[in-house]
Amino acid sequence: MRGSTHVRARIAAGLVLVLPGLAPFASSAAAPAFESADGGGGNVAPRANAGPAFAPELPPAGSLAWPRVCSSRHGFCVRPSPATLPAITRAALRSGDRAWDALVGTIGAPAPEGALGDPWQVYLVDGVDGGGRAALAGRDPRSAFDRAASFALVDRTTPPGCALDFALARSIAGGSRWRAAPAADEGSALGEIDALARLATPCAAPDRDDVLAFQEAPEACVVAPAPVPHARGDSLFFEWLDGTYGKSPGALLLGLWSLAPTHTAWNAAAWAGAPSGFDVLAVSLGDPAQRLRALDDLFVRFAVARASMDPAAARAWRIPWPSRPRRLASPRPIAPGGSSTVVVDRAGAAPGSKLRVEAEWEDYARMRWTVIKLDAAGRALAEIPIPSLDVGTHTSLTVDNLDGVDRVLVVAANVGSTEHPFDPQQREWEPHGWLLTLGTE
Repeated sequence: MRGSTHVRARIAAGLVLVLPGLAPFASSAAAPAFESADGGGGNVAPRANAGPAFAPELPPAGSLAWPRVCSSRHGFCVRPSPATLPAITRAALRSGDRAWDALVGTIGAPAPEGALGDPWQVYLVDGVDGGGRAALAGRDPRSAFDRAASFALVDRTTPPGCALDFALARSIAGGSRWRAAPAADEGSALGEIDALARLATPCAAPDRDDVLAFQEAPEACVVAPAPVPHARGDSLFFEWLDGTYGKSPGALLLGLWSLAPTHTAWNAAAWAGAPSGFDVLAVSLGDPAQRLRALDDLFVRFAVARASMDPAAARAWRIPWPSRPRRLASPRPIAPGGSSTVVVDRAGAAPGSKLRVEAEWEDYARMRWTVIKLDAAGRALAEIPIPSLDVGTHTSLTVDNLDGVDRVLVVAANVGSTEHPFDPQQREWEPHGWLLTLGTE
């Protein structure tokens, strides 16, 4: 996969690459390395996908004449649009200080910056989706790698308190992202920003509509950029990722930004497409010689985890115990990073009976299947992976020792194409269908 030359050189030289919040590993010259921008330096096919379009925005019209109230502790200023109540301006300033303390001071996110190091501007306006966001102001010409200046738009009708705290945290986390990883794909950026904002705002629960949209479409790619409710809901994935693999809150997410520097040509219409945070995960999780396998395991673990989250991922099928063989087709095909879950109830099964599972799927997809035994309280009694080959399209397993089991979950995870590694910049992922035959033995 593509990456910066200095990162590739560090890996090839056998140095230790440490992702904050993860145990370090020692690379060797024999280990696969990131590819350089010219396609050399690795054994994985180059990626052709560009990053998101370079689309800077202008501050609100007339905002140069708006009053400015600056923080005495941090490098930002609040600029209220005309007719904004002074109490709202003061509340936004206090919320910004709290969010800055948590994100920059405690978690360690890079401080957002205005153009050429000017104080970061927070504009209080109407009609901001999500309450607050950071907008791209322009690239930083002083940096050798991609780095951008930004400003914030915060909805001035947001109620003071937890809602306003979260709006400012979402904006500041977005400003940190523009500074550290402006080339990140839209889906990952929205999810990472919201995951960090919730860490900084303990009173803010995940937006139920966003999470429901994400869990109602488990077959979609975990970083699909649109529609927005699903893209914001994928913060569930990044929260799980940080909580599962990180050693301190937010450390893994910030590590993904810091270890994926990009370099975009100044005349380019889009940001560089690589390296991405998933490139970092592929190298940093597990055995570096099996870096693509690490992403496979990550997608499988998340597919299993989201099946029992609250709310749980939508089920593809739920069937009674199959007294005679049943053949099920996927209601919706699965995109890379997505999953499907089939629930088999044990009620009415004869003592000592076994469940025969036979799965097949379309070419060009790498599917991983897992069987989970649950008790009546929903606790996992056992988790059994079903072996399959990367180039295979069929696998099977007989599941025994089911006495005392309330229900069985069969989880399918699409871990990517057989032709190229997973790329969050792909934007249009090819989904693949499956057939599942279940019977009793």
